[in-house]
Amino acid sequence: MVIALLFSLLMAQATPPAKPVPPQPTTPKPAPAQPRTTTARQPASTAVAGMAITATDGRGMPFADVTVELSGPASNSGKTNAAGQISFPSLRAGTYRLRFVGDEITAFEREVILKAGAIEKIAVTLTMAPPPPPPVVAAPVAPAPPQRPAAGPVGEPQLGSLTKLADREKNTKERREILLSCSGNTRNMLLVLTGEQPQRIYDAAESTYYVISGQGGAIVGKLQSVISEGSFLTVPRGTSFTLARQGNRPLTMLWTLSGEPCETAK
Repeated sequence: MVIALLFSLLMAQATPPAKPVPPQPTTPKPAPAQPRTTTARQPASTAVAGMAITATDGRGMPFADVTVELSGPASNSGKTNAAGQISFPSLRAGTYRLRFVGDEITAFEREVILKAGAIEKIAVTLTMAPPPPPPVVAAPVAPAPPQRPAAGPVGEPQLGSLTKLADREKNTKERREILLSCSGNTRNMLLVLTGEQPQRIYDAAESTYYVISGQGGAIVGKLQSVISEGSFLTVPRGTSFTLARQGNRPLTMLWTLSGEPCETAK
């Protein structure tokens, strides 16, 4: 028994002690996946703005029928009522320019900033437009003096016998105008009528007829008469007249025409 015990002790001393085994690291198990959650997007603000305008003069009296033009994030226009008021609802927030125009006021502009969800009350004092200047009345223009007709060339002195000239033409069968003299604006002619002279009118000349021989009829304006040797008639400018021979002999007259320049002096 003693021997067996000793042998066990010897064997125990001869056997080296076993090395301790380090602990092995353990890999943690992944956690189970959590369900993904999405955050709902908040809707944009839908709040709108507006403005209430009152237009008055310097004494606080309302200005009616004033045109208000609105420009900015939105555009609009309208006219103030009898109380000088106008409203623009349902506008987007932002900076707006107001323009006030009308016949009775001086044009005016103003900027207004609107905040979302708010109604801006705007009081505007406008200035009366200055009265229009009195109309310019042109001074009456004095009528221009009548222009004197241009004078024709100066003729030469003449002497002669009208009786002899008329006797020379007593047997003619055709109407004749024989120039006796012409100087400046006056001409003298021997007129021999063998028939009727159509109606005439001189707008810028005066006519005078003196009957030398023969007989005829004359219509001057509203006057009508038989003319013969020694008769005379005058025809103012702008007056119609008609001459005609009566009988077998030519109607011979001295005809003076004044007021038209001579083309050729005689």
